[in-house]
Amino acid sequence: MELPNFLNKITHSADQKKREYFLALEIWDEGVKSAIWTIEDGKSRIVSFGTQETWTNTEDLVTAADLSLSSASQTLAEAGIEPTKVIFGLADDWIRDNKILPDYQNFLSEIREKLELTPTGFVSVFDALIPFMKEKEGAPLTAILVNPGKKFVNLAVVEVGKIKGVQKISRSENLAADVYEGLLRCADIEVLPSRILLYDGVPLEDQKQVLLANPWLEAGKGEKKLPFLHFPKIEILPPNSDIEAIALMGGNEVAKSLGWEEPIVSTVAEVPEPDLGFIKGEDVRQLVSADQPVSEPELVEVPTYYEETLPVEEKPKRSFKIKFSKVTFPHLPSLPNKSFLIIGLVVFLLLAGIGLAAFWILPKADVIVYVTPKTLNQEIPLTIDPNQEAIGTNDILPGQVVETRQDGEKTITTTGQKTVGDKAKGEVTVYNRTESPKTFPSGTVVVGPGGLKFSLDREVSVASKTADLVSGVDKWGESKVTVTAIDIGAQYNLAPQSQFSFKDFSNSLYLAKNDLVFGGGTSRQVMAVADKDQQDLQKNLTDELLAKAGDSLNAKVGNGLTIVKESFINSPVSINFNHKIGDEAQDLTLKLTIKVSAMFYKQDDLYPLLLQALADSIPAGYESKKEDLKSEFQLVKKNDDGSITFNDKVTSNLIPKIDITQLVKTIEGKSKIQAMDLLKSNVPGFTSVQITIKPSFLAAFQRISSQPGRINLEIRRQ
Repeated sequence: MELPNFLNKITHSADQKKREYFLALEIWDEGVKSAIWTIEDGKSRIVSFGTQETWTNTEDLVTAADLSLSSASQTLAEAGIEPTKVIFGLADDWIRDNKILPDYQNFLSEIREKLELTPTGFVSVFDALIPFMKEKEGAPLTAILVNPGKKFVNLAVVEVGKIKGVQKISRSENLAADVYEGLLRCADIEVLPSRILLYDGVPLEDQKQVLLANPWLEAGKGEKKLPFLHFPKIEILPPNSDIEAIALMGGNEVAKSLGWEEPIVSTVAEVPEPDLGFIKGEDVRQLVSADQPVSEPELVEVPTYYEETLPVEEKPKRSFKIKFSKVTFPHLPSLPNKSFLIIGLVVFLLLAGIGLAAFWILPKADVIVYVTPKTLNQEIPLTIDPNQEAIGTNDILPGQVVETRQDGEKTITTTGQKTVGDKAKGEVTVYNRTESPKTFPSGTVVVGPGGLKFSLDREVSVASKTADLVSGVDKWGESKVTVTAIDIGAQYNLAPQSQFSFKDFSNSLYLAKNDLVFGGGTSRQVMAVADKDQQDLQKNLTDELLAKAGDSLNAKVGNGLTIVKESFINSPVSINFNHKIGDEAQDLTLKLTIKVSAMFYKQDDLYPLLLQALADSIPAGYESKKEDLKSEFQLVKKNDDGSITFNDKVTSNLIPKIDITQLVKTIEGKSKIQAMDLLKSNVPGFTSVQITIKPSFLAAFQRISSQPGRINLEIRRQ
């Protein structure tokens, strides 16, 4: 009977029978989904998919992640396997500068702690889908990726495998309008890909039809035409393509770290049956006895796709002992001399010496100590001055002014209303009942029935009354003249024989009548430009141009410099409305050009000032580092000399001052348990520690090397 190769079992050679399983967890603003995957024959394979769950707050998120992962791992749990290593797939706006934003990092920490997961890395969903589609289609992806959620639409423009633009749009009732808005923001892309790929965990056929019905090659009234060369082809990715792509990214990195060739995503892998004590194709007599515990699987270090990883709490590892069968050596014949025994003794001592040296020299320990930082909040007055050339000892930060121009056009629907129409006209006879002739100038107002007013179209002269000697009745002087209604409307179309009085004279002196009906008076309600329409349109377009100006200014100043948004000053260069206030119109268009100036500063200039201002507030034994400082500017005033005064709300996470060299000496040659106790008592704010001993076959001895150069100790914030 041959003794089993224990060393290969401990180090998990390529012939090991037990595979390791990994989790993939995708998280975005509205939901989570998951998958379990493994590496088999050098290829990453999906074992199972979890359900898609929704969430609204941190507590909901942990619950949703738990439900999704539980549904994915149900079959594995029956086989006694509980994967804990996880790769996160995150929405693109959760990541900035290859780091998870602090608020979202807190979410992931909650998931890690409450679900007892071991994070291995993270990747944005867009970055995962691009190589996934290349693997599926055999060519770099060129398309517009669209994820239509209930609250937001996430969109990425990809050209030959490279992301050219990413946008997040608030969801409306019309997906086509949302996609149009997102693509319109990608103004620097000259030609858009003529292919749109929809993906999500829910049916998307209705959304596809909405996009197909949209006239992508045309522009509506007041809208800008998108730079499509052809009508885009609308496609729906298979369900779970996004979470499968995240698992593929993780599988590729694991396979590379093990020296395999580039893996290919294949079909769903088989789930192992529960271990019943038999191994296919092996003679169990040649294996370790049943009472012989097996060491923990070797952890494969999965490289993260960005530099940042989440802290992992150390979990106790199962100790084990290896029992060798009693071996009886055959009786050796006596030799003429003792040379054989001497040689054997020398070999034994040599091997024992090598083993002892390996025991004390080979082990290497990676020690990560997690501490709880102290938070320091302080408000610091600060002035950014473009006239200051270098940083000094006062609270003045050198700044510089940068300018840009932005122009744009926007159209809205008018909200005002206006009554329009025509004025009634007619002819009247003016009567003079006085003994003197009378001349009425043009524009003289006469008042008809119901108080309706008309004005004379021309000057009219009326003779005085004359006496009739035959009848004894005076005859009034009279003269005809045309009149026009003062206002529009059909109510001015008066019937014949209507009597009119003069506004400034009594009827006993002068009056007028019409012999024929008045006509031509009309009125109707129409849309018109209101004063508020112009104000709202100019404000909204200005806000859009300021956002574009911010991007333009950031591109101008480059890395290491920060634009102060509160310092933005904008002034209109030209304002051109296509209609005046009160004009009859259904749409109002504005062409606007603005000039924007802003202040920027060097980040390396700000941090020394903040550290200097915080120095007296930092407790003894703690320190503040540049990467732990956060600033929030609040504008106080803009000064006449061009400088700007702010209140800077500074938050600093203080970590203990620790002599790493001395701390390493403290744990040299100690067992893991002793080292943990020493670190706990010597490190202020101690939370937990993670100790990894390499090579893995020496980890069973649970002892840290006595060589300082073999111990790598790092302090991290919890």
